[in-house]
Amino acid sequence: MNAPPGCAQTGSPRPAPGLRRVAAFALAIVVLLAAGPVRGLVPNEHCLDCHATMTGFAPGHDPRVIGCYSCHLGDPSATDAADAHKGMTLVPGNLDIVRKTCANAGCHPGFDDRVHTSPMSAMSGVIAVDKVAFGESTDLDALRRVENLDHSPADTHLRQLCASCHLTRDKTEPGPVTETSRGGGCSACHLVYDQAALDTLAMRGRPTSAQPQPPLHHPDISHHLATLACFGCHSRSGRISTNYEGWHETELTPALAAASQAPAGKYRLLEDGRVMEHCASDVHFKAGMACTDCHLAREVMGDGQAHAHGEEAISIACRDCHRTTPPKTGSVDDLDSETQTLVILEHLEPPHARFVHTDSGKGWYSNLTVDPDGRLRLVSRATGKVMYPKPPAAACTGMSGAHARLDCAACHTAWAPQCITCHTKYDRRAKAWDHLDERFVTGEWKETGGTYLAEPPALGILGHHKNDVLTQTVGTFAPGMIMTLDRGNGKSSLVRLYAPVWPHTTATKARNCRSCHNDPVTLGYGRGDLAYHTTGGVGRWTFKPELPIDPRDGLPEDGWIAFLREPAAPHTTRPLARPFSLDEQQRILLVGACLTCHQAAEPRVARVFDDFAHYRSALSPRCVLPDWIEPAKPAAQVAKNAGRPGNL
Repeated sequence: MNAPPGCAQTGSPRPAPGLRRVAAFALAIVVLLAAGPVRGLVPNEHCLDCHATMTGFAPGHDPRVIGCYSCHLGDPSATDAADAHKGMTLVPGNLDIVRKTCANAGCHPGFDDRVHTSPMSAMSGVIAVDKVAFGESTDLDALRRVENLDHSPADTHLRQLCASCHLTRDKTEPGPVTETSRGGGCSACHLVYDQAALDTLAMRGRPTSAQPQPPLHHPDISHHLATLACFGCHSRSGRISTNYEGWHETELTPALAAASQAPAGKYRLLEDGRVMEHCASDVHFKAGMACTDCHLAREVMGDGQAHAHGEEAISIACRDCHRTTPPKTGSVDDLDSETQTLVILEHLEPPHARFVHTDSGKGWYSNLTVDPDGRLRLVSRATGKVMYPKPPAAACTGMSGAHARLDCAACHTAWAPQCITCHTKYDRRAKAWDHLDERFVTGEWKETGGTYLAEPPALGILGHHKNDVLTQTVGTFAPGMIMTLDRGNGKSSLVRLYAPVWPHTTATKARNCRSCHNDPVTLGYGRGDLAYHTTGGVGRWTFKPELPIDPRDGLPEDGWIAFLREPAAPHTTRPLARPFSLDEQQRILLVGACLTCHQAAEPRVARVFDDFAHYRSALSPRCVLPDWIEPAKPAAQVAKNAGRPGNL
């Protein structure tokens, strides 16, 4: 994407009818504030007797309009501070009370149910996969909830190592969003601390006189979500937040990184002590885009439906912005009320523009429109920067045959974090922190890993059911678990699961043909020497793995499937996902055989295989095919075909 100079946001016309109720509410706030201090929505609310001088609020949350009780509860009729603060909550966004606070009938009703069912609240997919890995279930799509975890080995493992990253977890103290933030429901994302709010927080609990002073400055309650709001949870597991910014996890300690004398900017020390090394940033991050410039509110806060895995809640797609055909559009009045509100609050309505509907049919963009001249126009909600998404390249839109199944990420993902040789062990005597009960317990799950790699991901097949029809695309995969599981009873088992990944490391330049057709990691074999040898007019592929073979399943330590064998099992974290079949491997390597010679003529190779069923007729007699291909036709027939266009 690029942004031509001088693309400043212009003024908006008179709000459409669908926005008038939002505008009327905003006007009412202005009128009330202009009239001077008033009591809140609760009659006889005395909170402002002490807190009337507090600053930091946007108009929609100004306590002179809505009071303090509607967020913080307590006893608004009391005139004594101790009585007024009884039953008060410091973190109104916590989901166990949110129906009385943020989601009460007069404020944001219905959001509590949506957030509660969202993947970020339930953690259903994480739990389902973990229980399958531990042998406690066979259902990768089981709908589960983190607060319902029991004390089985898998549940205990999740309680200790995973259960802090979910919105249902209560925050007990107010504070800014940081790299290590966890839980807090609405407060996990929507509180923005400026320096005055940080200074006020620092003074909390440290009164300067015998009579404690009320706080002076409140953090803003904002719909503008900083990228940091996502970082706390999404910098672990799939590490999407770190990937997006271009940071890859290392095995270095802070001391070793500091002693390395590396150039400035090469390493980054996270608040949790991990040392990250800079790789390629996502092209959208380089353009200044934040997470919510793409992801819709219905994805982030839930759409009211329970989903087995996070990707099922996704409404958007690359083709929504990068397209060759006009999208479905609508006026402001066509938008749902939530998107309408965002449009008017953020002044996102350019003159005469049409708002874009997702190709999935699941939602509207508030910041993506089509100009009268037909150009797509994206406004960054974080910075206000105007960008014009580029259409896909001809190579992307002109694909046919098997290539037509390629997901955008299959070619445009620069790298994915990959970790192999993980060891998970249970120590019956050690103490560990239980994130649900928030106490130390006896018996600790310990995980040790190594060999953190940042390389192009493996490819495999992703299945999707739509209207009872199974469609399959070629997507990106990485080791989800190549784990030795030691339950502490003297026995250990191997878990080998690859997971579909969306690393958020998008690059403008796509992978070249050899990086797919001649690369053993891409095919799922693991790292090593994949070579094509020709002898006596017959070609043969060989593979020598770089890492040792695990005797428990006969695969290399980093492998997904055996070399040129039908996969014995899917070994994936999704029931409709799988590695390449033997037939698919052979088709990929057939093209790879051609690419071992035709290093400078990949377009010619592509032309030969455009009609895969008849590729033989376009080959030269000099071509040496793999040993699984049937013997060539008689020489006279080959010579007859050799002059056809496209012959190699």
